[in-house]
Amino acid sequence: MLKSYKSGLSLTLILLIVAIWISTKFQLNEINTALILGIIVGNLFLREKSYKFYPGFNFANKKILPIAITCLGVKINYLVFLDLGLKIIIFVFLMVIMLLMSGKYVAKLMGEKKDLGLLLGSGGVASIAGTSELLDQSEEDFAMAIIAMNIMGLISMLIVPNISSFLGFNPTQSALYIGGSLSSFIYIIPAAYSAGSESLGLALLIKTGKLLFFPLVLIYISKMKNKKTIDGVKSKTSLPFFVKGFMFVGFIFTILQYGLEKIDLQWYTDIVKYLKIIFEYTFKYLFMFSLIGIGANINLKILLTNGKRLVIFSLILMAVQLSLGALIVELFY
Repeated sequence: MLKSYKSGLSLTLILLIVAIWISTKFQLNEINTALILGIIVGNLFLREKSYKFYPGFNFANKKILPIAITCLGVKINYLVFLDLGLKIIIFVFLMVIMLLMSGKYVAKLMGEKKDLGLLLGSGGVASIAGTSELLDQSEEDFAMAIIAMNIMGLISMLIVPNISSFLGFNPTQSALYIGGSLSSFIYIIPAAYSAGSESLGLALLIKTGKLLFFPLVLIYISKMKNKKTIDGVKSKTSLPFFVKGFMFVGFIFTILQYGLEKIDLQWYTDIVKYLKIIFEYTFKYLFMFSLIGIGANINLKILLTNGKRLVIFSLILMAVQLSLGALIVELFY
């Protein structure tokens, strides 16, 4: 059994090291580098020999990814809610609902898979990965969601500061708009800087607030999945362990973070610090490892075939989300 995984896992580990080197050397995003490297190697270099590596690639996808998402809970600190205040909490919640529902219904109206809309509405790369795992999506669907997210994020990053200026948003409104409407830190940071450096801190806080609602997103999607019928019989699924693990790890680190404010002991501070570092690096490298496995299983021809349609869908969904996001900001502030 282990022998069948050996080739794929060994190659994935080598590619992980290469991805870390490339992203460090050329200052590239590590997550995207891992996925792209997996796609390139899987489609251009393995070819007829690829079947030898598939068991290991699938193991990285199906077994390692859930562990990585569980470790992502280290980024959760529910004490952030205390910093946000009730009005902004409601605003963030509405933004989360808007992104999820707009993705779902725009996909439906355009004849796309509803699950693709849910993937794009769930958040950034890690959120898409968690949602994809819950919905049991194919590697190609996952890749299409990542590509669409990057199309939307890159264009939004360039135009959102101009939209904020056109609408006469002050720095607070701009921060709420950018942090609420964009899904990834990669695009939020430069967009917030472009709108004014004073917007950056609040924009990142809003993005963090959206991540706090991610378990609710997964619970909603899980309940939707339970409503699907097979031969007239409802299929019942429970929340997978990585959702529960994500929430549990977040709860533990929230308590530890609260303890930092109450316990003035150096050893306690050091323990919490190093635990966070361990979980953060575990998440990052396991996530990159699993993305390489996913990328290597992706059929590039399917992505290219759907390229034009995906770009059109991404642009329309982006326009809808940015319009609704601006409306919510106007209503609240």
